[in-house]
Amino acid sequence: MSLLKITGLSKEFEGVTPLKSIDLTVEQGEVISIIGPSGTGKSTLLRCINRLETPTSGSVIIDGEDICSKGTDLTAVRKKVGMVFQSFNLFGHKSILENIIMPQMDLLGKSRSEARSEAILQLRRVGLEGRAHNMPDELSGGQKQRVAIARALAMHPEIMLFDEPTSALDPTMVTEVKNVIRHLAEDGMTMLIVTHEMRLAKDISTRVLFMDQGEIYEQGTPDEIFNSPKKELTRAFVLRITSWNWSTLKNGRDFIAMISSLEEFCRSCFMSRKMMNSCEMVFEEIYSNYFLPLFEKDDKAGAEFILEAQGENDKLTMSVISEGTDKDPFAAEIDETALLILKNKATRIPSDKKNTAVFEIKI
Repeated sequence: MSLLKITGLSKEFEGVTPLKSIDLTVEQGEVISIIGPSGTGKSTLLRCINRLETPTSGSVIIDGEDICSKGTDLTAVRKKVGMVFQSFNLFGHKSILENIIMPQMDLLGKSRSEARSEAILQLRRVGLEGRAHNMPDELSGGQKQRVAIARALAMHPEIMLFDEPTSALDPTMVTEVKNVIRHLAEDGMTMLIVTHEMRLAKDISTRVLFMDQGEIYEQGTPDEIFNSPKKELTRAFVLRITSWNWSTLKNGRDFIAMISSLEEFCRSCFMSRKMMNSCEMVFEEIYSNYFLPLFEKDDKAGAEFILEAQGENDKLTMSVISEGTDKDPFAAEIDETALLILKNKATRIPSDKKNTAVFEIKI
């Protein structure tokens, strides 16, 4: 019997239908990442699974019990489903330890000593045992999210639901939360994760769902969804989130706008600060040393920059193509400092395309 079985699940608000007849089966130990554009029903789906939202129609069967049926003991069912929100939802006036103890005592009927022992165990699991007596406002965003995960785990759920667990975090704090989720996957925890963090989805998922307009538009293994999606909208979405493109002929030569666009893309991919800096430095040196001199001599010349991950190991490359001119900007000599920076941050790899240079960025 499946751990979770959803049939014909729909949700309607006033004039809006965020979910349209969802069918989904989840087996024990599966890790399912749910991706797609904002506003396509991903979070609503999670909230219906634990009845934070009441479905308009359909069934949600957890461990053999339909939580949409009248008379269902929702408190009992919710004990089987852990939920981690993007906003942590910790009680600010209670210590970290108390935040984990209280739900166990209130919902599971544990004694304080039992709940305390479990809280310490789960804090140790997420690497925060030493912060048990701190208050939430003394912790970083990443630490607060790890506490929220420990609180959910202390209830010993059969399924964990994560609603964009890294979206409220600074990029420097994302890794610590992703590592905790990776360890849970390795331990065999059944999880459904709504996320914009594609690296995480690729690494730990057994299945990826792409949602659009309230429906499961396409689903498959991470390899199928990210490397060879079958449907047009999935391909367009994956391409948009895995590559950055800027053409100076189409988008202009505003350097600040270019850098801002590149930074936004890097942040959306949850790149580390080190990786982001490398991308920016490679871009700046290529633009300033190869193309600015060309632009000054030829106002019809342009350049196209493409940053993308390629291959099984997500090799990060920046392809640079000269546009609107027959001149090869990469034939020009540049000063030793710029050459040294590029050498330290990237390796130029062969390209058989005219007036094109490809740089593999060192990570």
